[in-house]
Amino acid sequence: MDSNDTSTLINGLLVEIHRSLLQYTAEASPWSADADAEVLAQVLDLAAKQETSVKAIVDFLRSRKEIVDFGVFPQEYTSLHFVSLEYLLARLKESEQALLTELEKALSSLAGDEEATSLVQSAVEQEQAVVEFLGKATLATHPS
Repeated sequence: MDSNDTSTLINGLLVEIHRSLLQYTAEASPWSADADAEVLAQVLDLAAKQETSVKAIVDFLRSRKEIVDFGVFPQEYTSLHFVSLEYLLARLKESEQALLTELEKALSSLAGDEEATSLVQSAVEQEQAVVEFLGKATLATHPS
């Protein structure tokens, strides 16, 4: 894969991470019962940690003198403001698993570019932690 193709792929991943449902959730103020405040705090912490992948990708693209496209949130997310955390959890699990799959698939396309491979591998590891947490997350007010 040539440098331009790599940059295009990496920027596409940036948009997918930066405009993920997890990132939107952090901005959408989901409602949770007091008993579930800890789960909400952990979800918001995961979103903040996911932003480290965003920063690393932006730094990577800028180091290669590429234009950075941050994309926009999908329009279907606009109906998710002020919904319950319970409502969002299943959607988050599905969305973040799809993102992890996309990141893992991208790794095979980056063979030969050690820096890009390392960058995406770090994002994969971060996303694995997100998916693992969401797979185990249960709400006290409505246990799974």
